[in-house]
Order: sequence, then structure tokens, then C-alpha cells
Amino acid sequence: MKLIGSSILMLALCSAVSLSGCVSHSNLPAVQNTSVQPMKLDSSKMMIHLQSLQTIAQQHGGNRAVGSKGGLASAQYILNEAKKSGLQVQMIPFENRSKTVGQNIIVEIQGEYKDSAVIVGAHYDSVKMGPGINDNGTGVALVLELMHRLAAQKEKPKHTVYLAFWDSEEEGIAGSQAFAEKLTPEQLKGIKAYINVDMVGTKNPEILIADADKSSVNELETMLKERGMNKEDYQPLVDSLRSVPSHAGDQALEDQLKAFFKSKNLNIKEDVSTLTASDTAPFLGKVPVASIILFNEQMKGDELEFAPCYHKACDTLDGIDPKSLQIAADAVTYLFGVLNRE
Repeated sequence: MKLIGSSILMLALCSAVSLSGCVSHSNLPAVQNTSVQPMKLDSSKMMIHLQSLQTIAQQHGGNRAVGSKGGLASAQYILNEAKKSGLQVQMIPFENRSKTVGQNIIVEIQGEYKDSAVIVGAHYDSVKMGPGINDNGTGVALVLELMHRLAAQKEKPKHTVYLAFWDSEEEGIAGSQAFAEKLTPEQLKGIKAYINVDMVGTKNPEILIADADKSSVNELETMLKERGMNKEDYQPLVDSLRSVPSHAGDQALEDQLKAFFKSKNLNIKEDVSTLTASDTAPFLGKVPVASIILFNEQMKGDELEFAPCYHKACDTLDGIDPKSLQIAADAVTYLFGVLNRE
């Protein structure tokens, strides 16, 4: 995850492919028995993927950044895993703002319906300062296991599934942007949901999900008022967060995730600010969006870390909690199952 260093965003955080056809969005089914999982992913297998990604970083200068040898080796690892599953894969090159060539990897799993799709995405690049095992090897590991699980199923999913491994998220959110900007209006109408998975291995996490109705912004505004902040100081912040684009289908996805986590007796935080700092950003307001991020904010001197070892060389396997991976995986597969009932 790339958190943009603007004063507005920092204050918010510190204070609190070929898609075909055209269909209209219907409301998601009412929340059903949230204890029933349509499929189960194995966190121990995700940990094996993370070990492989860490080894790649260790063998290539300590990182997996876009355009680097570690980044290219990470892409090859994903391609090899897709090949094992016998799935169709596209590598789509693009150029980011630094003129570095990145590679998006899109895995297609054909569904019963050819005119509708669900996209699940995670960025596979790291920052140059470290191996990026939590940020965002964990998202990659989860999506890889979802890929293997779906490939092993005898029945096709209802909607065609695109598993997206984005490059250059850490440098300009460039990969997902390059993909989204080429989608036609008809293709966008066919997307039932984009589900983003980022930093889901954090120990002792606070679970962040996308806040569709922006109720968290109202709470932030009230808090800042109560703390005596001048309106002229906080108004640009809340106005900026309220202006984040949304889609009519976002709320149904949020409600499903809230119900799921409530059924597991897990607290969540509704969040807007991280949506513009991750691969959800290019999809906001265009398709229904859901996001799962696990934070554990800590002050290290004058520095706010959004999770231990965030964007540092110590973002290694040692900092990953398999229980967190399992929580996130269960949430993704639950939401995927709900979408598959439509």
C-alpha cells in the first residue's frame, strides 16, 4: 500500500483483459448465514507463498520493486503458479510516471455468465526499501490461493473471475490505473465488484473496510470539533474525504463485510482515506468496490507506522500472523460466495 504523504491524508490517518458485455447491477442478496463459507483457503499455504516471495527479495537486492530483478522474479513466480492451475493468463505491460515498465498479471477463470465479472486484486510490487512481505506479499498469497481453489472446483463460478496482480502500486498506483482507464463504459457495467486485498498479515490488527456512506467522515468531523480544532483547519480535510467518488453498489458490499466480521465477533473500522492510497482508487465511483486492509498503527518516535515495519527492510515473514491471513481469506471467500449467488 502506498499512503500518499499529503497533509490532508496524514491528518485523516493520524486522527482516527477483456471484460465483455453489459449488465445492470442488482442489489446483493440479503445477508444470510455468515458462518457458511463457500470455500476455505489455507493460511499455511499462503505462508509458503510468502516464504517464496521473501527468498526472491533476498536473492535480488532485498526488494521486489517495479522494474527490478526482484519484481520480475515475483511476476515469474505468479505466472508459474497460474500455470500449475492450468488457467489463462495475460501479462499487460504499462509505463509508470518514472517511465519504468511494469507488468500487470491478469488470470481469467471463465464463469457461466460471459457478460459479468468479479475482480479480486492485490499489488505484487514492494517498495525499494524492503521485501514487502506484509505490504503486499500477503495480498498476493491470498489471491494465489483463491486462484488455486477456484481452479480446482468442478463447477464454474457464475460470473467470470479476474484475479489481478498489479505492479507499481507503490509508485503512483500505476498498474491498476493503467488497467482501469482502458475499460469501456459497457465493460465497467459488467463488473459486479472489485475487491482489493492489501496488508492482510498484520499482527494484532485493526480491520479496515471501505466506508461506502462516509459515516466515518462525519465521526471524524465531530471529533475534531470536540477537540477544539478551528473549522478552517479541518474543513478541507473532511471536504476532501467526502469528495472521494463512490458507487451505488458500494454500500451492499460494505454491509456484507460488516455482517461477516460481526458474526466472527471482530471489530472493524470503516475507512475512506486509504481508498485513494491503494489499488481501489482507479475503480472508485466506476464499479462497486470493497477493500480489506489490516492496520496496526504505532508511533515510532516522530514517525507513524501503519503496521510494524511498514515500508522498511524488516517487513519480512517474521512479522506475519497466519491468523490474520485466515481472517482476511475467510472474509474474501465469504464475499465472493455472496456475489456468486446473484
